[in-house]
Amino acid sequence: MKTKVFRDKEKDRYEVVKGKLFSAEASQDGLYNGIPRNFCLANEYSYENLYQDIRDIAITYFLIRGIPWHDGLKGRHLPSNHLCCSQSCCVNFLFPLVKRPDLIKAIFSHYYPEMATPLQITEDKPLTDGTYPFIAVEWIGKRDYLGEAKRKGMSRTRGANFTSADFTFRFRENNGRVHLVLGEWKYTEEYGSSYKGSGSSGDVRKSNYVDFFKAPKGVFNANSDKDKLYDSLFYEPFYQLMRLQLLAQEMEGHKDKEMDADVVSVLHICPEANNEFRNDVASIYLKGKLPGKGVLEIWKELVPSDKFMSISVEDLLDTIINQAESNSQDWADYLSTRYSWG
Repeated sequence: MKTKVFRDKEKDRYEVVKGKLFSAEASQDGLYNGIPRNFCLANEYSYENLYQDIRDIAITYFLIRGIPWHDGLKGRHLPSNHLCCSQSCCVNFLFPLVKRPDLIKAIFSHYYPEMATPLQITEDKPLTDGTYPFIAVEWIGKRDYLGEAKRKGMSRTRGANFTSADFTFRFRENNGRVHLVLGEWKYTEEYGSSYKGSGSSGDVRKSNYVDFFKAPKGVFNANSDKDKLYDSLFYEPFYQLMRLQLLAQEMEGHKDKEMDADVVSVLHICPEANNEFRNDVASIYLKGKLPGKGVLEIWKELVPSDKFMSISVEDLLDTIINQAESNSQDWADYLSTRYSWG
């Protein structure tokens, strides 16, 4: 019998835990691609895909900023009803921290021991109470660092059509430097072997990023044979990783630094259990260059160690559980019930 992939295991698991997490009405099968699915919420209850205490603030945040929900319902103003939605997973983990610099430090100093003080995202719009968030989602930066708007001939939008960080936060280090983190969040994603560098669209993509990739002081500068390496990155998920890493590079190197950041790095968060994402390397060149290594292991070999970090969702959940205060226990319990896969 063929072993089930992580995504299918998660769909099966939601059949068991659905009733513990959602209302009876929401737990009815929802439509996805026009077919009733038991791993989806009833369409009119898709908002229950978000942890109860953050629903209103998160939905308002997305609406005011014109950020689309992936597969969002009702004109895309509400989250997807698909329970394996990566965007909803990211929001459930991070949005409770939007106004909690104390918890950000308690949780993320575990990974960034140099963190002294979390800083607000002052380039974002203020929240409804007039304060600025400490975590922003679908962040593209205050300017078109990678020239994507010019190539596409359209205005930039957060979360669609342009290189976006799934989340971002910043902090002052113990040495006084400002560190901006661009985050990529994965849940049940898996990718095929499609090459994104072919045809006229592929040529346009390659021409868009090549100068940033080959920048003399860029993050890929230490790699030999840049032409072959560049071509090899036009397979997912390397294509996403490359663009986000280049966005971080340009934010840090621009004369008007993004949010006064002295350092801009990438943080990748993905389930350890998602072997399909971690181990499926479509690029023949990278398989030969770094045999036996998975996607994230390869990436750590390609960029400087201070510019990229990868952690697992499982480890982050353990850290949240260990650091959750009494007034955050319901959130930690929710995450533990919803995202604990055995």
